[in-house]
Amino acid sequence: MDRKFVIFIVISIGIIAFSNYFMMKNTKNRIKSAQIESTKVVKTPQETRRDIVEIAPKVEKREEKSIEILKKEELNTKYVQISAVSMGGRISNIRIERQKNKKEVSELITQLDERNHFAMRAKVNGTDLELDQKSWDIRKSGSTLIFSIQPAEGLLMEKRLQWDGDAYTGTMIFSIQNNTGYMIDVEEIALLWGPGKTIGKGRYNIRQAVAFNDGKITRIKPKKKAEVIPVELKNGWIGMSDQYFCALFYGDPGTFKNAVVNRREDQSIIMSVFLPEKKIAPQAKTEYVVKVYFGPQNYQDMKAVGYQINKIVNFGMFTFLSVPMYYLLKFFFKLTSNYGLAIILLTLLIRIILWWPTQKSYTSMKKMQTSMNSMQPRVKTLKEIYRDNPSKLNEETMKLYKEYKINPMGGCLPMLLQMPVFFALFATLSSAVELKGAEFFWVWTDLSAKDPVYILPILMGLSMFIQQKISTPPAATPESAAQQKMMLYMMPAMLTFFSFIWPSGLLLYWVISNILSIGQQAFINRKT
Repeated sequence: MDRKFVIFIVISIGIIAFSNYFMMKNTKNRIKSAQIESTKVVKTPQETRRDIVEIAPKVEKREEKSIEILKKEELNTKYVQISAVSMGGRISNIRIERQKNKKEVSELITQLDERNHFAMRAKVNGTDLELDQKSWDIRKSGSTLIFSIQPAEGLLMEKRLQWDGDAYTGTMIFSIQNNTGYMIDVEEIALLWGPGKTIGKGRYNIRQAVAFNDGKITRIKPKKKAEVIPVELKNGWIGMSDQYFCALFYGDPGTFKNAVVNRREDQSIIMSVFLPEKKIAPQAKTEYVVKVYFGPQNYQDMKAVGYQINKIVNFGMFTFLSVPMYYLLKFFFKLTSNYGLAIILLTLLIRIILWWPTQKSYTSMKKMQTSMNSMQPRVKTLKEIYRDNPSKLNEETMKLYKEYKINPMGGCLPMLLQMPVFFALFATLSSAVELKGAEFFWVWTDLSAKDPVYILPILMGLSMFIQQKISTPPAATPESAAQQKMMLYMMPAMLTFFSFIWPSGLLLYWVISNILSIGQQAFINRKT
């Protein structure tokens, strides 16, 4: 769950809590007077400690005499452009073009002064070959980038990146040819990736490491504190991602041995993915096959790829609700060909589904207010009779509540049942890469970004004010009246302030939902 999501949940819970508190202020006052992590960090075994010390990428900067004179090669497909350089046999840049939106391009990597993206490390018979510090031969053949090197006498290594045509997937095949006359032990083989860090405002660069192993997802976010985190990875995948795009490495069970994630003080992350150790006989060859995905975090498309890589999409704690909402959003988009209209239709459907619990909550509140007003004379009489006997006063007051069928929690419970739906929809609209670059009329050109003209935040604050105004019950005392007035103005103002940076798609949902709630509340008020 990202930082914005946590802030949103805290604010939303506060709003619900305060709203319910002041809507039931009369009830509580009278009752009172009558009653006088993760990422789990696994302990590192000694073997993994040795891997971390000897294989994890060095953090010091290495000067390249002139990066412009290094040999470069570029692989271009319909949706992915991959640039590679010979130094370290690494990728220097990845540009992702969204399907059905050719104007939008995201750069996953732009650091030319680092040698870790797609580089390799390995030891042969105990000697570190320093593959990430040497120049590889690089060439292109069709949709394949080929890196090759002879790091020692009798050894030939080749790394091939084969791309799957017009897709976001490819395959890396790392081969080792033993042309010596003796057996060799290849150990501590690592595929390096990083650093993942933001390069500038508005860029969607890789920012956190994400691992999936035996059904469990682990997200490792940057911190200012340097830290080395081992990751189990025998039956899953690993990669780096930001909110909408990712670079993933996956494969069949047994493809990986484990992984190590290095957090650095500059809040960047370097990832080392270890491959199984092997013995290679003289004049023999061995291969490692790793599948890769460079592209947008489109839940539906990634699920079609398989290997459960769609789990990288962060739908939060209510994934079981977010996923159906995501597919409903896609369904409404097929009907309207516009994600703004799809959000409106999804909001209407959710309000219809929640109509009964909302109606129950509002009606219960109204009935409780009426009953409280009716029983007040009897409450005053009980206070006079049992002035010196608080326990008896409490007992008789509870009997009175039962007689009038007043349940202080009756209006809260239906409202609380709606909270998971609310949070799930927030996670859906915040994580759906489909909203990035999606237009709504001529004003909102990116429903994943904040409202450029601040129309939706203002409408949200105004509609929230009206909703609270018509749903707040009459105050029992001057003190509670002052508190209710403060909340009536403070909560919409505070939420409007925070909403200036929230996604336009989320605000569109909230405005429509508030308008429908106002209509429902007005109907109940008139009826009762």
